[in-house]
Amino acid sequence: MEKTFTTIYEKLLKMQRRVDSVIRDGKNTSDKYDFASDENVLDTFRPLMDELGLLLIPSVTGAQLHEGTTRSGTVRYLTEMVITMRWYDVETGEELTVPWYAQGVDLAGEKGVGKALTYAEKYFLLKFFHVATKKDDPDADKRTGAGEKLQRGTQAGKETQLYQRRALSQMLSELYGGDAEKIKTGLIAITKSDKRGFAGFDSVDKLSPAALPVTYAKVKKTYENRMGHAFELKEDDTDGNG
Repeated sequence: MEKTFTTIYEKLLKMQRRVDSVIRDGKNTSDKYDFASDENVLDTFRPLMDELGLLLIPSVTGAQLHEGTTRSGTVRYLTEMVITMRWYDVETGEELTVPWYAQGVDLAGEKGVGKALTYAEKYFLLKFFHVATKKDDPDADKRTGAGEKLQRGTQAGKETQLYQRRALSQMLSELYGGDAEKIKTGLIAITKSDKRGFAGFDSVDKLSPAALPVTYAKVKKTYENRMGHAFELKEDDTDGNG
C-alpha cells in the first residue's frame, strides 16, 4: 500500500534542510557582540512549522530560583528550568519529546521565567536543527548593494507563502477537476467560520497570511486522503483559482 503521509521525522528533516543559518541582527552594546535576535529566529522557523503542520510545545518539568549579587553589590536572580520540548504533528498525531535546559537572569526577579522560556525556545531551535548564526548574509551585497542586508527569516516567510499558494491552487484544481466554480465553492466551504460570522475566502490569492497555513494543511490532508498519494508540486504548474 502506498504511503499517503509524511512522518514527523521526515518533516523535521525537511525543515533542517531549509534553514542553514540565521543572521545575527542584534547587538549587545555593553559586551560588544552580535547575536541572532529571538524575533529573527522565530521569523525563520515559524513559517516552516506552519507549512509542515508542526507545533512546538514546551512544558516546564522543574525550576529553581537562585539569588546572588554582582560585583557592584546589585542583587540578581537566576532562574533555572528543566523543560520538555514536544514536537507535535497535527496531520498524523505523531510526537517527539526532547529534554532541554534553560536559564534567565533578572535583577527584579519577576522576569526570570519569561527570559528562560525565550532562551529555551530560541536555542532549542538553533541547536536542534544545527543552525549556524552569521553576522551578514553572504549574498546580500551581490543582490542589493553594499551595506544592505536581507533578513533570512523574512525571505523564508515569503518563500513559504508563495509555495503554499501555488500548492493550494494545484491541489484544488486537481481535487475539483479544474472547475473554477467548484474550486471557489470548495475554498469558501473550507475557510468560512459560522462562529465568527465569516463568509470565507473565494480565492487563494485573497487568503490572509494567518489563514494561509491553516487552509494549506486542511487541503493537503484532504488531497492525500482522497487522491491516495502524497502531494507533489509541479514545477511548471500554472493552474490557479485566483
